[in-house]
Amino acid sequence: MLQQTRMEVVLGYYERFLARFPTIKLLASSSVEEVLAAWSGLGYYRRARMLHEGAKAVAARGAIPHTVDELMSIPGIGRYTAGAIASIAFQQRAAIVDGNIARVIARLEAIESPLGSPALMREVWSHAETLVAACEDPRTLNQSLMELGALVCTPRNPRCGDCPVRGQCRAFAENRTSELPRPKEKRTTRELHIPLYVVVDHRGRVLMRREHGPLMSAMLHLPHGNSLLLPQAELDVQTGRALGTFRHTVTNRRIEFAVFEAELSATIADDSQYEWIDVTKLRTVAHPSYVAKALKLSGRFGMFGST
Repeated sequence: MLQQTRMEVVLGYYERFLARFPTIKLLASSSVEEVLAAWSGLGYYRRARMLHEGAKAVAARGAIPHTVDELMSIPGIGRYTAGAIASIAFQQRAAIVDGNIARVIARLEAIESPLGSPALMREVWSHAETLVAACEDPRTLNQSLMELGALVCTPRNPRCGDCPVRGQCRAFAENRTSELPRPKEKRTTRELHIPLYVVVDHRGRVLMRREHGPLMSAMLHLPHGNSLLLPQAELDVQTGRALGTFRHTVTNRRIEFAVFEAELSATIADDSQYEWIDVTKLRTVAHPSYVAKALKLSGRFGMFGST
C-alpha cells in the first residue's frame, strides 16, 4: 500500500483491509472484486490484484517461503519486497532498496546518476548488498537504513548534524547533500478531458460499467466519453444538466472530468458489461476514486457521504 502513496493516506486503508482480510487464507479465498472494493480509492489497483494473486500462491504452498529466490516466484513480489520479507521476517542476508535507502546510499557514495535511472539503481543495489553481507544483523541494518532516509537523510534539508554516518558520507564531505541524488528526469504530462455521465434508473440506482482494459481492470466506472485512458464501449446517451468539473491525476496523466446528468437514448446493446448500483452501498463494490468525486457533484445522492 505504501508504494507511491503517503503514510497518512495508507493507515486507514491498512487497518480496514486487515480487518476485512485478517489471514492469507481468507484473502486468497475472496474474489478479486471483494479485494478491489476494499482497496477502492487508494489507487494503483494493480497492487491489489497482485496482492490477491500472491495470497493465492502462498495459500497453495501452505507457508511463506524464506529465501529471496523463492519469494520472488510469488506473483507481485519483486526484488525489494522479497529482500524486505527475507531480512526482516526471517533474518536472511538480503539487501533491500526503497526510495529512502537509494537516497542514503547515493549521498554516502556520491553517486551521480539521477533518481529513477537504471544506472543509479544498479549502483545502489550493489552497495546495499555489500553492506548487508558485512553486517551482524540484516533485520536491524535494513530497517535502520529506511528510517535514516525517512527521518534524517531527507530529500530536502537533511539533518546531517544528527546523522550517525556523516563521517563516511562523501556528499557531506563535499558539501553536496542538497544536489545529491540528482533529480529524476521529468516525464511528459498528458492533459486529458473526459465527459462522465450519471445515468439513474427509476429506483435511484446509477449505471456503471465494469472495465476490462489494461488500466483499472475489473473496476466499476461511470459511463464516459471515449479516451485513450478509458476505452468506452458504445452507449447511446442524451446529456442533460452539467453537474460540474474536477481534476484527477493518474501517474503522468492530468485529467479534467466534466460530469453530466444523462439518459439512455436506446437500449444497451451489451448489458452484460453494465450494472445498476445503489450508490449508498458503493463501498461494497470496486471503483476508482474519481467515481466518488463525480457522484458527489450530484445532489441526488444525499446519503453518498456515508460511503
